[in-house]
Amino acid sequence: MTYSNPLSSKLGLLDDDLKMEGKLLRLCADLERKIRTPIPNVPFQWHVQRADNFSAAEALQADWRSWEKFGSRSVWAKHQEHTWFAAEITVPEEARGKVFVANFTSQWQQRPGSTDPQCLAYLDGTIAQALDGNHTELVIERDAVPGSRHVLLVNAFTFFDRPLVGFEVDFFIRNERAEKLYYDLQTPLEVAVLLYQNDPRRQAILNIVERALRALDRRDGHTPEFEASLPAAERIAREIYELADTEVQPQITAVGSTHLDVGWLWRVMHTRDKTGRSFATVLKLMEEYPQFVFMYNQSVLFDFLKQDYPEIWERLLERVKSGQFEIEGAMWVEPDVNIASGESLVRQIMRGRRFHIEHFGVTPRTVWLPDTFGYSANLPQIMAKSGLDYFVTSKLSWNDTDRHPYDTFFWRGIDGTVTKAQLITAQKYDSEQIFTTYNGDLSVSETMGAWKRYEPKAAYNEVVMSYGYGDGGGGPTRAMIERGTRLERGIPGAPKVKLEGIVPFLDRLGKAMDADPGRFPTWNGELYLQYHRGTLTSVAKNKANNRNAERRLRELEFLGAVALATAGHAYPAETLAEFWELVLINQFHDILPGTSIPEVYVDSDAEYGRIFSTLDSANGPWHAAARAATRPGDGQLRLINFTSQARSGLVHLGAEVAEGTGLATAAGVEPIQRIVRADGSADSVAPVAGLPPLGWSGAQIVAAAGGGGGELSVSPGHLENALLRVAFDERGEITSVFDKTRGRETLAPGARANRLIAYEDKPMNWDAWDIDRYFEEQFWPLADGEAAIAVAETGPHRAAIRIERAYRKSRFVQIVSLAAGERQVEFDTFIDWQERAQVVKALFPFDLNTSEIRSEIQFGHVKRPTHRNTSWDRARFEASMHRWVDLSETDFGVALLNDSKYAYDCHEQSVRLTLVRGSSFPSPDADLGAHRIRYGLLVHEGVIDLAEVHRAAERFNNPVAAVGSLEAAAAPAGDFPGFSLAGVDVPNVTIETVKKAEASDALVLRVFEHANMRAEATIRFGLPVSSVRVANLMEEQPGEPLAIADNAVRLSLRPFEIATLLVEIRGGNPWPM
Repeated sequence: MTYSNPLSSKLGLLDDDLKMEGKLLRLCADLERKIRTPIPNVPFQWHVQRADNFSAAEALQADWRSWEKFGSRSVWAKHQEHTWFAAEITVPEEARGKVFVANFTSQWQQRPGSTDPQCLAYLDGTIAQALDGNHTELVIERDAVPGSRHVLLVNAFTFFDRPLVGFEVDFFIRNERAEKLYYDLQTPLEVAVLLYQNDPRRQAILNIVERALRALDRRDGHTPEFEASLPAAERIAREIYELADTEVQPQITAVGSTHLDVGWLWRVMHTRDKTGRSFATVLKLMEEYPQFVFMYNQSVLFDFLKQDYPEIWERLLERVKSGQFEIEGAMWVEPDVNIASGESLVRQIMRGRRFHIEHFGVTPRTVWLPDTFGYSANLPQIMAKSGLDYFVTSKLSWNDTDRHPYDTFFWRGIDGTVTKAQLITAQKYDSEQIFTTYNGDLSVSETMGAWKRYEPKAAYNEVVMSYGYGDGGGGPTRAMIERGTRLERGIPGAPKVKLEGIVPFLDRLGKAMDADPGRFPTWNGELYLQYHRGTLTSVAKNKANNRNAERRLRELEFLGAVALATAGHAYPAETLAEFWELVLINQFHDILPGTSIPEVYVDSDAEYGRIFSTLDSANGPWHAAARAATRPGDGQLRLINFTSQARSGLVHLGAEVAEGTGLATAAGVEPIQRIVRADGSADSVAPVAGLPPLGWSGAQIVAAAGGGGGELSVSPGHLENALLRVAFDERGEITSVFDKTRGRETLAPGARANRLIAYEDKPMNWDAWDIDRYFEEQFWPLADGEAAIAVAETGPHRAAIRIERAYRKSRFVQIVSLAAGERQVEFDTFIDWQERAQVVKALFPFDLNTSEIRSEIQFGHVKRPTHRNTSWDRARFEASMHRWVDLSETDFGVALLNDSKYAYDCHEQSVRLTLVRGSSFPSPDADLGAHRIRYGLLVHEGVIDLAEVHRAAERFNNPVAAVGSLEAAAAPAGDFPGFSLAGVDVPNVTIETVKKAEASDALVLRVFEHANMRAEATIRFGLPVSSVRVANLMEEQPGEPLAIADNAVRLSLRPFEIATLLVEIRGGNPWPM
């Protein structure tokens, strides 16, 4: 077809201009073909090893000549397995003194994030580089010597179950002088065709390019005549780089990088090999291009490399020392930061940062999250208190509705902390979309497009782009570096490119922002991604496992710290380190959000299973620490409270407690009630009062039970206690939740609550990732079908009704319960989910007058509008939460609590909790099967009582643990001891974490304010303390000791402030390392 320039109208190009462009591009393509001179008939014979699990050590030591011969018609490839190829190469006479190269041809298949197959080449027993669809050439010898022999081994990994035929290798001479001339001309030519017709730089460049091409003897291939004409063409080409630009140009920092998804369309075990392949290629490029700088961040992959590829690891260390391989980015993985808890984000930074410091001598200063699906509004504070200065992403450019207005900005978090943020802005010059990429190609178009896309141009004239194939690794190519080198030399009309790491760019940016902060915009609050909203719900089991594991590890840390401090019991440091690393890796931003292939979740389930089975074991570290910390005697129980609030309420004792027994505590004896769960299992509960904060209280199962209370009333149509009255219709939906103390109805007139509704969920793209705005246009209330409703429990401590519904092939069972003295209705839910392309939500329409909803995030909460006034409001139709959301007037409010959910939506006064989805890609059977969910409706006193919402959610998610004997004693013991490690005297301050310090014998308490109010809190200790100091989240830079009075300290906290206390226990060294 006739050549055309898609920008011709915009650039004002005439027919002559187009003809000139087309001619020069054609002649440059002809020059490119002269770079490689084929060498035919080089003797070569592959041998193949098809055995599974054949290691590199075995391959390198094998008699490969005895392997099966492999030809051009041989069939190979295995599903998620390796195939080894081996051959001997003899340098031919034609390559004498030249660069002798092998080119590999396979049925390279482009897949999202990678090509298939992916290979690692060994030359003479040493790792050379990766081979894939984007890296197909391997230098066998430079200044080649004829007759030299080399042994080539290739470890070829194929992921997909498809037969491949042949694995061809061709040989050629790379004429690097011609190659350099090609890039000297092609790169400025690509600049010129993007300049306006009346721009004199366009004509100047085109004229020089044409003269240089005309100076070449282009007849035939790389002939002696062509070679003789190169010097003249090179002299002419240099004139381009000597031209003075007529305009001031911005600067583009181009950072070599590769995005490696720890798990996505491949398993974590495969990413270990992707890391080795990617870094081998990068190190090979560094040998050829000393100007090439590459940056990488995820510590876990460096850890894998160190274990799996020590040869590459040692070479990498040398490049880190030389400055070519830049280490930056502070997290263990690139996690999801909507779902992971605040403490998990601290550990991501702590673990990742420590690895970089210990192994590279580098203290990172950046959170590098180019591909994560939205960013918590408390990340600025977590960063600042971890010693991190910069936040870098590109994902906000994926918004489906509004363009994020700034690419360089100050980001202000919920506590007022401000950090510096930068977006990667690479996109094609002719793009009219919002989208930018972190997998740049360092083309002229992307380089010029990076500046075109950038804002605020008036504030700053430098931008950053990362280049290299990614998602499944791969990294930069020779062509990218060659283009970047020409752009760095300077081409009129193009931005100035600087090949460097991210750190120098951020240093200059930071100085500019500090010098004149008023020139740069500020973004307040969360960085909500208007895309991939379904990731808050997909693969719900993985999200429930994450929350459960976060809780169990915090429990183990607390028990281990108390046991060490009070009994000298060994702190389970190795178990905690191992299990935290498993949790952290499973928080990667394609694993925890539910967007990976099924095999990833088989592995993840097994890892969580190992954590839970170890911690549940009677002989495991959890129970060992609990027994050492609480020392229950024969026939005694210890009730352990893992929260920093004194607790009263129902304690769950398990199904094995004998019926007709009671629970004896210091307050007396209460009968134990048998309860049922929605999944059909049984449990036993009894009320307790005054459980000490972060401590334990003695108890005992006794044969004689006391009397029960009489405030509960239940029927298939109602639940009632002294505080609330709940009414149900004949279909099991709630028609009233009446607050008896205030005489106020919580539900909107005529509305029904706990309405389970299935909505059509067929997003336009990215099935597991997306819920699109139109989902609510088609829906099916589950109450339209039959419901079986019956009284399940009558008291004395809890009343409940059971509601069972069938929906198509699925089954929903709910135990709706109300406990005596509580202002909270609980919905224990079991779902046998068998549907596809639908999402189920639980709807609660309230009778309130408010225009904002509060949602818990890490170490605090955010407020979001409930209206849809603007496009930004409309786009936030599915949002993140942690353990609660709340709608409140000043003096009256309702909150929805949950134990494992992360998504909701709210419009005006109606809230919907998102319970389960049915996506089919990339996991065809995602979420099919059993789901166990608990959520609750809390009625409270509104904004003035907001601290109670957090406390209720904390209780809802942190059950009291019972340790000791469940056998009934004839009579209660005479003494029920108790202990509290630490407590706080104000309701809006929480002690989130208690652990042993990382680098000393101190005790660490993580404290934060959660109600957006200033606090003057007294923290009282149950062990004698000699020193309490405030440190940062990394447990470093401790301040002066706080004043201790009566074994307590006063702590002043700003709204949402996090404080880390280093506490020394008085006397000796009770914390042996």
